[in-house]
Amino acid sequence: MKKILALAIASAFAAPAFAATANVDVYGVLGISLEDTNASNKDMQVTDRQSRIGFKGAEDLGGGMKAIWQIEQAISASAGGQDGVGGASFANRNSYVGLAGGFGTVLMGRHDTPYKLTTAGKLDVFGDTMGDVNAVGNMATGGAGRSNATQLISTTHDVRPGNAIAYVSPNFSGLSFSAALVAGNADNGANTTDAVSLAVGYENGPLYLTAGYQDLTDASEAFKLGAGYKFGDFKVGAVYEDVDNEVGTDRDSWYANVAYAMGAITLKAQYGQLDNGSTDATKLTVGADYSLSKRTATYVLYDSNKTDGLSRLSGWALGVKHSF
Repeated sequence: MKKILALAIASAFAAPAFAATANVDVYGVLGISLEDTNASNKDMQVTDRQSRIGFKGAEDLGGGMKAIWQIEQAISASAGGQDGVGGASFANRNSYVGLAGGFGTVLMGRHDTPYKLTTAGKLDVFGDTMGDVNAVGNMATGGAGRSNATQLISTTHDVRPGNAIAYVSPNFSGLSFSAALVAGNADNGANTTDAVSLAVGYENGPLYLTAGYQDLTDASEAFKLGAGYKFGDFKVGAVYEDVDNEVGTDRDSWYANVAYAMGAITLKAQYGQLDNGSTDATKLTVGADYSLSKRTATYVLYDSNKTDGLSRLSGWALGVKHSF
């Protein structure tokens, strides 16, 4: 009888704690690759490509409204990992609290700007790899006479700032829009000024169209257009970006890609050009993915970057990506 009573008391105290965490989802990605480039003083190495872990949840508030939250952190499984990992920062990826309902979604915290989200993911077939259009984790300066990986999309504007207040509209028959205000402070990474970010998109069946505008007060403004279309096993996409800087060099760039699925294998190619006013640069990436399951895939790619007046920087990567 005493044992039964003790178990009952323990259950009574444990139940609220369990209920408080019952709606927490744990998710993440581990992306690791073996890479080799012709950069000086850089041998073959194992590189982490945007691995992360996250926690998110929602609470029903009634009346069709719910509270939402998310905490996401970059992690590094290799010595050649991501900036900031292992330091004092936490929740350095999209981390926010907000409300969602028939009116759309309002959130506050750290989040990708609407401008970044117009093309991130959907229109970069080599995202989170050596061939990323943002040149994430540059292949490294090759020393005298060599160039860095070509950044086809400006990392000044493709940012994930803190102090963001964002709104995402409901979907109106495929049409949606979003807006964000960012208060400037040193926590915004590359963007340390007040910012306004706007985006509109249309997605219906195989067609995807998007446009974005972003203004960094007294610093820079940019707009970009993107389009994607899927027919059968083929998928094509293209993006154009124009950046005007108050101080420094203006730049415009474009890239196009194609992907063809053959069962578990997907063949991919992407090419783009950058003009920053004084020099021109190109980036060509070709590769293939092989899906081992819905959550695990391997890939191989070759990436080549060329800047006027400098040697070509190229390399290959063999990677594995697992989502959970």
